[in-house]
Amino acid sequence: MAFAAVPVMFPQMQDALTQPERWNSNWENITRNIDRLEPSVLVDSLAVPFAAQPLRRDASLLEHQGILSNLCRTQALLTGAALTYFADANLEERWMKADPDLRGKHILIGLSNACSIARNLHDARVYCGRELTLSHLRSDGRTVLDLLNAVILPEVAMPKEPKLIPHSAWDAFAAAQARGSPNDSEKYALASILTLRTKLICHVIHATLNSFIGVELPKVAVAKYNKKNNPGEPFLGREFGQSVAENMLGVAGAKAQAKENKAAWKERQRGRTEYCSYGGCSKANDGSAKFARCKTCWDNMQREILYCSTECQKADWKPHHKSICGKPLTFEAVSKPPPPIPPRSMPAPQIGPAVGDHKRSPSLIVQIARLNLNPKLDYVTRIGTEETNLDFPDPEAQALFRQCREKAMTTGDKQSIAIMAHFICWMTLDNPRFQIAAIVEQLKKEYVFDELPRAIHEMQQRQNKDPFRRPPLLARMSPQNWVNFCKGMNVNRQVVLEL
Repeated sequence: MAFAAVPVMFPQMQDALTQPERWNSNWENITRNIDRLEPSVLVDSLAVPFAAQPLRRDASLLEHQGILSNLCRTQALLTGAALTYFADANLEERWMKADPDLRGKHILIGLSNACSIARNLHDARVYCGRELTLSHLRSDGRTVLDLLNAVILPEVAMPKEPKLIPHSAWDAFAAAQARGSPNDSEKYALASILTLRTKLICHVIHATLNSFIGVELPKVAVAKYNKKNNPGEPFLGREFGQSVAENMLGVAGAKAQAKENKAAWKERQRGRTEYCSYGGCSKANDGSAKFARCKTCWDNMQREILYCSTECQKADWKPHHKSICGKPLTFEAVSKPPPPIPPRSMPAPQIGPAVGDHKRSPSLIVQIARLNLNPKLDYVTRIGTEETNLDFPDPEAQALFRQCREKAMTTGDKQSIAIMAHFICWMTLDNPRFQIAAIVEQLKKEYVFDELPRAIHEMQQRQNKDPFRRPPLLARMSPQNWVNFCKGMNVNRQVVLEL
């Protein structure tokens, strides 16, 4: 593969797993040139062939919507894995303490595995520049964690649309394009680039974390490529790539490489399969039955939309397929993934979504996930790998706690966090099952609030000044209800919390 503005060939995809060090070194040499390019050059490299190849345009647009939907699924899976590692494997601390060489070993595994999934992901590394260079990712542990935080979802569920990774140059170009009057080719090119670069980075992070924790690398299902319905190639036509290869390798070398690439492509195809187009199914074809095509799409557009059953075809009709069936596609028609299928038998979430610019930490997302799965719980504390559930039986105290908890978790309000943290610590002070220092460290991490100990101390001073010794959380509780609360909870009002 070659690139129009940089007359070099991309590293061979088949080398990613067999020769990862050499393959990565070749990529990083290219990256130094690519990083100096304006985003407009990269967008044009995709927009121009898209506009010039009407036979491929429909297939490209449909593929783009599939990639959007797949990215949503990828981010949901990555979020679930990352939250498990944060909660159960102490991922953040272990990663930050790891030697750069050890981090680099696992990052290279992540890079080579992610780029071996599919050709479009492999070549999408050109859109990531320095973000996906080994030296950049390994030197500071926060770099990978920051990328993870950029794509991790607020809950482990299929999102309506994916979270794209921010980047100053790409964000500025996207804003400039939005202010103009871009055509479908330009819209598609930019959206395809932003989606693919985010998808690649998600797969790199997922494989890196799995390798570091020591679990099996994620298996990524790839749909079969229908060559008949996808004439042309991404980025550039075959003729340009062949001319660059001949200039760099000679005619004989270019032929040998083309033969190697064709053999590698056939090998990758053997591991791919067809999938049901209904988002609520996505069943893989194991070969036991032939999936049915949508006849209208095939007859009118030679567009292959497959369903494993009549039931799935009917279920996909109103929410998604009806709007595009047998019709030429536009960018607007495929600019969002098909609506996700709501899960069955899930309890209504206790905690609302984050408000405004508030960004939840991965540890807080873990906490919220646990609370949403069990509405009876008020909080979950952790000591090592052991969890202890907090449940305040007094109805008024519980209502006040949950009101404060909601504000802390949805807005990140520091006062609400301090009031809630003080109450948790004060209520567990005399219980040998709890360790106050560990609880404070947990809350500091969840709310990214390093000054929390001082804030809790200020809350204790407020309690000491209260004429009835009520903690700030219960300052609105009537004196009689406060007395009843202390008796019912066996609380010693004279206890002073010291950190």
